[in-house]
Amino acid sequence: MDSLAPAVACSWGEPPWRIDGAVPRAPIPDRVEVAIVGAGFTGLATALCCAERGARVAVFEAGAIGAGASGRTGGLALEATAVGPLPGADACLATLEALVGRHSIDCDLELGGCWIVRHVKSAARPEVQAWPDVDDSWLVRDRDDPGGALDPGKLVAGLASAALRAGVTLHEHAAVEAIEPGAPSQLRVGGRAIAAERVVFATNAFLPRLLPAAQIRPALTFAVATAPLPRATLDAVALGATPFYTGDFPYLWGRATRDGRLVIGAGLAFDDAGVVERVAIERDDVRAMFARTEARIRGLHPALAAVEFTHAWGGPIAFREGAVPILAEIAPGVLATGACAGHGVALAATQAELIARWARRGGSLPEWGAI
Repeated sequence: MDSLAPAVACSWGEPPWRIDGAVPRAPIPDRVEVAIVGAGFTGLATALCCAERGARVAVFEAGAIGAGASGRTGGLALEATAVGPLPGADACLATLEALVGRHSIDCDLELGGCWIVRHVKSAARPEVQAWPDVDDSWLVRDRDDPGGALDPGKLVAGLASAALRAGVTLHEHAAVEAIEPGAPSQLRVGGRAIAAERVVFATNAFLPRLLPAAQIRPALTFAVATAPLPRATLDAVALGATPFYTGDFPYLWGRATRDGRLVIGAGLAFDDAGVVERVAIERDDVRAMFARTEARIRGLHPALAAVEFTHAWGGPIAFREGAVPILAEIAPGVLATGACAGHGVALAATQAELIARWARRGGSLPEWGAI
């Protein structure tokens, strides 16, 4: 398994939240019990859970913590997986809430539910509350599902701080260049060899570099954020006061932040070779996607007709056939996880528990995560 470091620098724009908190420089160890590749939600939560069980853990991140999907997600916390509850992944929101509470992580977590909305074709406005959308359709509230939202930057920073307190060493700008599975496995980072009894690749959209035959399809998904809006405007618009996403197409999702911004997203862009780092927001098709999304938002309600957009960005997402995430031992003592298809925020805490049991006690992994 070779060439695991990202191929090129990314040009993905910036979200409105920040990841505060310095990661102290630490010498790269010669040997650890658990080596984790990727410092997003899953990697950091897994490091924390393993350290809580007494393991010596090091996390290696090719960029900065949260620089991939975790720092650029819209912050929707959804239950279970993209295909619904699966054995061991049927209480993800409760597990996330428990993790955040146990470590006193202030990440604006609110789990008041999530609206599923759908498009209705009608020449006249439906009788129920509705918002005009593209193609002469209306968005109407279809049902309520468990879910909520959080501040992604605060969650990344909080998990990193908790992991450091638990004795985890975090290594930013430390790309894993190669791995030789074995007992122990040998990682190469910055030309140095590191022995690890267990290795966890929590690299999401970058997994195709490690698992080219796994049929993972990475993409960049897009979002925009408005300037903070008055409470009266948010109340009038209604859509966004509770997190929402469409259950049909054309896709749209959104939420309001604690400081009154509307964060709304739509659209995917792919690279022909499956190298998501090459998908830049400056691409002509991506610029057009942003323009269409902003026009849709301005059309949802008269109060949004002249709304100011302050941020536009993309974040990596990954899918595989059937939308079931990967959680599999790909070689003795080497595990890969990712391709969560947009459900990775809450699922990360559940996967961390499952991986920690595998790493520390040789616990079995759920069959659904196999490749």
